[in-house]
Amino acid sequence: MKWTVYAGLLAGVVVCVAAAILVPTLVRPPGYAAYEALERAQAGLPATQNALEALAERQDGAGWQARLLAARSRAAAGDYTAAAAHLRAALAFHPTNEVQRELATVLEAAGNRQAALAAWEKLLPKSEAVDAVLRLETDNARLASLLLTAGRPTEALPLVTPASTADARLARARALVALGRPVEAVEEFNRYFVDRPNETSVRLEYGRALERAGDKERALETYRDLGASGAYREGTLLEGMGRTREAADAYLRSADLEARWCGARLLEGLGDESTALAVYKQLAASTHRVRDDAALRASLLLRKRGDVASAEEMEATLPAAFQWILGTYAAPTSPRPEPRYTTPDSVRTADILLRRVGLEWAETDLEFSLAAAGADERLTIARWYGRHGNPHVAYEIASALLRDRPTRDVDELAYPKPWWPTVKRWAKEYSVDPLLALAIMREESNFLPTAVSPSDARGLMQLLPSTGRGIVESKLGIPYRDDTLLNPEINIRCGIYFLGSLLRQFGGNVVQAVAAYNGGPGNVSRWLAAAPNATAADFPSLLALVQTREYIVKVLNAWLVYRMLYGETGEAT
Repeated sequence: MKWTVYAGLLAGVVVCVAAAILVPTLVRPPGYAAYEALERAQAGLPATQNALEALAERQDGAGWQARLLAARSRAAAGDYTAAAAHLRAALAFHPTNEVQRELATVLEAAGNRQAALAAWEKLLPKSEAVDAVLRLETDNARLASLLLTAGRPTEALPLVTPASTADARLARARALVALGRPVEAVEEFNRYFVDRPNETSVRLEYGRALERAGDKERALETYRDLGASGAYREGTLLEGMGRTREAADAYLRSADLEARWCGARLLEGLGDESTALAVYKQLAASTHRVRDDAALRASLLLRKRGDVASAEEMEATLPAAFQWILGTYAAPTSPRPEPRYTTPDSVRTADILLRRVGLEWAETDLEFSLAAAGADERLTIARWYGRHGNPHVAYEIASALLRDRPTRDVDELAYPKPWWPTVKRWAKEYSVDPLLALAIMREESNFLPTAVSPSDARGLMQLLPSTGRGIVESKLGIPYRDDTLLNPEINIRCGIYFLGSLLRQFGGNVVQAVAAYNGGPGNVSRWLAAAPNATAADFPSLLALVQTREYIVKVLNAWLVYRMLYGETGEAT
């Protein structure tokens, strides 16, 4: 393999450095001296290779950049062993997918097949990594398992047909399940259990395959044989079969607190409110994600029983979202103090790097500075990211400071208004509260325009291609491409249009529309239809998807903070 790519990279860096020399000299903070030495070493390659590798021993941003450049220089010269050593050191210090890809490429070029394969596996399910494991893995059963990990069951199945080993049988069973062929999968699982009969996780997979194959009684038997480990699935299956009391008992045999929440809900529906309340109180005292849901149900039951004092005590622990649903929320009125700022050396160094080398180096150096930075410096770094068009990183840094630094500036960085003109325009067009759109954007992508979820939801407002394509083609009248939803302007417009359509579908009910944005409008409609007498306070407990219950709390909490910070129109300061 020719390493012209590394030669090109090095040539490009030399050009950048040469151009940077013409930039007027700035006042250098102490931390910039290493970068000046790095610039000299880059400009003098290959004669300055030793100086570059000496800089690579540093444990800071300059050292990390030196490691990468030393690796590329070694690879361009054909010394793949030394290049791999530098890349491994860089990954140990600061791992990124790009450096992982470089390491895998170098190891493969060196002929180190197994090490290259291990490096590529860490990048699955990226298509380049899939291509690599297809090249490098010679064991069909293991290759099939890797392809399944990458979501490629169609390619995996032929590799384990027929299946002659236990590993191959397991991979084949999983591929058949993924391809919607559960009857065949059950047969393959049975063959697998001849050699390996007692693996709990595989037994659970087997039970799910039995369910999909329509053999519910054998599935129940499988789950019961697993005891507490299978009780959650047993309860879910029994509930779906309408055997509510048995389902409640099964749920409560599980150690999983989510299962116990499900059991308490069923008991409450069956009229056994005393037992349900006892379970809710236990869950409300935990740190599990069902804590808030359980506290809400407990407060409602306590009020029903006339124990108003205990209900109010429980309600005081609820998140703002639930208090708003109950009608008891009161926005904080105390003004947030404004912090005082200084400019730390890390930010001064980043400013110089931005001018002399570019944004990538500046941001990388700040990443290293964050590890040792105190609260004041972290806040100033967050402001730097906000100024330079990276609300995602500014949000992440500021969000971690919210508890310890409750200042207005931290609030605004953690709850920013990026792409505000675009948000305002389309929110007005589609009759949506622009601050609600921002709250959804914050929860969906943390303001990262290139975000892609495991389910392939894309962009700032995390739209599925199936949803986004229709909006792009019907409302925007433009051709849909694979990267269309990664365009912030298009994604925001499509997301707000979709949110507006949900608000109309659910009669302007914000909570139901937000739930539908996450869980799907069909699911929300079914959950509502199953409980026609449910109140607004009951709605969160109707949501069968854990993720959706958590989602409405996070979005509504963020929305309330946005309204507190910027007023109901989003324009107040």
